[in-house]
Amino acid sequence: MSFRVRIALISATAVAVAFAVAAWITYGTAQRELIAEVDISLQERIEQIEQSTNPIELIAVLGAFDERLPRGPFERGVRGFDAIFWQFVPSGGAGTAITDFPGEGGLPFGPAEQAVLEGEAVIAVRTVNVGDDNLRLMTSALPAGAMQVARSLAEVDSSLEGLESVLRLAAFVGVLLAAVIGYLIARGVARPISQLAAAAEHVAATQELEARIKVERTDEVGRLAESFNSMLAALESSRQQQRRLVHDASHELRTPLTALRTNIELLAKVDDLPEEERRQMIADLDSEIRELSGLVAELVELAAEPRRDETAMTDVEFGELIEAVVDKHRRRTGRAINVSTDASVVHGQSSELERAVSNLLDNAAKWSPPDSPIDVRMRHGRVTVADQGPGIDEADRPFVFDRFYRATGARSTPGSGLGLSIVAKVAGDHGGSVFVDDSATGAVVGFEIPVADGRDQVSSGS
Repeated sequence: MSFRVRIALISATAVAVAFAVAAWITYGTAQRELIAEVDISLQERIEQIEQSTNPIELIAVLGAFDERLPRGPFERGVRGFDAIFWQFVPSGGAGTAITDFPGEGGLPFGPAEQAVLEGEAVIAVRTVNVGDDNLRLMTSALPAGAMQVARSLAEVDSSLEGLESVLRLAAFVGVLLAAVIGYLIARGVARPISQLAAAAEHVAATQELEARIKVERTDEVGRLAESFNSMLAALESSRQQQRRLVHDASHELRTPLTALRTNIELLAKVDDLPEEERRQMIADLDSEIRELSGLVAELVELAAEPRRDETAMTDVEFGELIEAVVDKHRRRTGRAINVSTDASVVHGQSSELERAVSNLLDNAAKWSPPDSPIDVRMRHGRVTVADQGPGIDEADRPFVFDRFYRATGARSTPGSGLGLSIVAKVAGDHGGSVFVDDSATGAVVGFEIPVADGRDQVSSGS
């Protein structure tokens, strides 16, 4: 069952229930009001009779009824709705009743009326059925017995039947209108949802992520459409980045692979290659393999999804982490590295932060002269690594954190062009940013991430 049909059925059902309740209340109220009017008229007749003090006057009153009101069975002007039927039951019992009711056996006389006759009740009122007729019967106690007056309910029943027909028609029309209106409303509501479904099916069938849904509303459905458009935009951006990564990676991998293949083919073909050249070629092969291994590792790191597992995020003493990374670089390279940090605490992943700081140090070591020191500084989560190399041209600064980007002066140097892009990735995963600052002696490259603890006690090493 479609969404539109369900909404139409729900609307129709709700209106049907509302109409049923309203009709029940209306019908019951009308029935009570109409019968109450009949009871009032019967009560007036009882009061007229009760004003008589002897049988002669009673007969005279009843005779006045006969002259004043129609007598025919439910015929206006003869015995219609206005006809009042009466029956007097003496205290001796119903068998001696005096009645003007034309039916056989007179008016009904049951336990309720008997209670009035015996003085256990003052008045009794009920609806009775005599033959095919409904009567409203009222019994009241008199000094010499009980007086019963009755009136036909034919006109009341007719009015109620007319009211019931009107209510049924109104309910039918109301439910039909509710179903139609509900369907139209559902169609309007479902249109963006249908567009979402069509767009999803189009994307699944064609893999075209450029499709967008036109949003013309600001309600929940409109927000859903906007969210879907945002998802498509994110997927499109991810695919473009993936394609760019594959294209750039294939380009970067081609050079070392070509060099490896050339050297291996040369080694295989030349048997009498001098030992010195052979050793040099093997060293080149080893260098190329190492560079290729590093490139593959960095590609895997870049291709990995951002780690969003909160359980892996911990409070990290950032200064201690940086000093530990610096100590490793000192032992590995023998280079002089000056470090100055504060006691900032950040919320992050230690391994990723170590990788980012290590890449900054590798970049600075690649560009600094061997005997020049590298300066590392961290204040409030802002890490700067300064070298004493040639610096970074103004035109290259916006691109140094892009994948595989090589500045003009760096294209002849070894490296994958991925180190600083990994720094940017780590900073982004931790809600931070990267930067390149001016320096009179070289380049200052770094990143900044939010601090969890604002302590600024300074520690330093050399």
